[in-house]
Amino acid sequence: MLSLAWTRRAVVEVEAPPTPTPTPTWGGCSLHGLDIEVVREKDAVPGGGGSGLVALAIPSYFSGPRLAKRQDGGFPLYTGYSAARSLVGKGAMTDLRRLSREAEDMLAELFASIDGGGGGAPNKNKEDAVRARPRVVQLRLSPELALWKSTQHAIGNMLPTKGAGLIQATPQVLALLGATDWPEAMKTTNALSGSGMANLLIGASDVRTLFSNYVVDMAFYYEHGYHKAFPSFSRLLHDGLADARSLRTPGGRQRREAVAIGASYIRAKIALEAAHKTLLKDRSAQMDRRAAQVISLCESSILGMGAEAIARGFDVGAVTSDLVFSSPGTDVIDVGSDLVNSEVMNSFLNVADIAASGVVSEPALRAIYDAYAATGARMYTQRWHEPVARMCITLYTWHLHNDRHMFLRRALLGWPKARKSPAQPQREADFDEVFDTDFRTTGFSRPLDLEYACNGEETCDHVRRFLKVKLKDQELLAALWSSIVTGPLEYVRKGEVDEQREKHLIESSRLQMVHLFSKGLIDEMVWLVAHASHHAWQVNYLFEAAMFGSILDGGAMIGKLDRAEED
Repeated sequence: MLSLAWTRRAVVEVEAPPTPTPTPTWGGCSLHGLDIEVVREKDAVPGGGGSGLVALAIPSYFSGPRLAKRQDGGFPLYTGYSAARSLVGKGAMTDLRRLSREAEDMLAELFASIDGGGGGAPNKNKEDAVRARPRVVQLRLSPELALWKSTQHAIGNMLPTKGAGLIQATPQVLALLGATDWPEAMKTTNALSGSGMANLLIGASDVRTLFSNYVVDMAFYYEHGYHKAFPSFSRLLHDGLADARSLRTPGGRQRREAVAIGASYIRAKIALEAAHKTLLKDRSAQMDRRAAQVISLCESSILGMGAEAIARGFDVGAVTSDLVFSSPGTDVIDVGSDLVNSEVMNSFLNVADIAASGVVSEPALRAIYDAYAATGARMYTQRWHEPVARMCITLYTWHLHNDRHMFLRRALLGWPKARKSPAQPQREADFDEVFDTDFRTTGFSRPLDLEYACNGEETCDHVRRFLKVKLKDQELLAALWSSIVTGPLEYVRKGEVDEQREKHLIESSRLQMVHLFSKGLIDEMVWLVAHASHHAWQVNYLFEAAMFGSILDGGAMIGKLDRAEED
């Protein structure tokens, strides 16, 4: 197991792009804001090698045109993740195509169950559930949650309508990134804080490939209607997929082929949702564990990142586990909203604890929440430095920053139902340990290794030691922690809606992250956001608060698609 090393002494390396150019461009877009020097302080990042301990396998930020050759034989292989390994095989294109076709077939079967008169009573009998194929079932809130929702709505505690995710980032953010001349679709806060920030924190072969990777990962935003909102969107994506330079980089071809595979699933799904949108209120999919993993893998919409990581030598089981986790990492704040809109693939509502009973209850939601929290713990605390883990880490700040999710409002509205004490001890487990073959929670998890578990304080021992090491940049890093952890906690605890306070927390953390990027403090920012994410799942329970806050959705999206639509 990798060691968690802390030391005040740091050996500083500065990584520069392998072939620097005065003004790198891609498709006419200036990339000068991405042409950064990355600071690597080997012994100042948690988990870094030092004092004879095992060093983390963190490749160079700009890794160059060839696969890195490491004396230790490659990147770490981890224990566990057996279900993920058996699901995806070697992670080759043939494996991903097979799984995508399987997912599309399940989609067709699910929606056909509505047309064929399905969507009624769920399979309550365990044996029937095992034999049953995936189908859409009818759900309802438990009497207790229904009463809470109606009572809260009566006193004005209603979640506003979900945003479309089309608002442009502020001029300050765009200026810091040098992004003022980028395509409009790539300048939305939704895109920049999502696929954009994920790529900024992962790195690439070179500056142009970094931007090209962001371009192809925009395929995710088909599901947000970007192909309808931005006329140049499809052409932009085509250019990224055909980028000859990036296709020649390590994993570049696999990434682009996998993006195309994933986009096929997304387009199939949104077409089926559009055809059935008036029939999907209070409905969700019921499926077994394997089907849930296949669907979650494709629902992640970022297969390309995973395919490239596997091609570069990262552990296929861990990468697949991260891809699967990205679905609950997204869905957790949308449970109540997805109950009333056109989305039937919510990885919380799909679990048998809910789907087989037809009842969305508080105990069931907590059991499912704890199961998913355990599956993400090793990623957040041990493997935070790996490419797809970095993408999952940005889900927390994406929820905070984009104009769709209103994370702070959800957390404030749901705070009364969230747990107020940290998990003792913090827990971890694999997907096939927390869910049985019927996709029902087992209640199993194990204590997180003490090396990675913090003391659970608001600003915990790990964060304090980290900031103590980072004397030079302590103020900026501490400000980010305040904006994404202590500030939001202070806000939700007050229990009073304050739009100006929300805007301040959101914009300050956006600017802080972009500023840290421009200074090359990539690993430091990744670790800090990773630990903030771990806190949000198991320490301060902000994700649980947002989950319950989503129950107070006002229902404006009933009968509508959760994306930009043509008039």
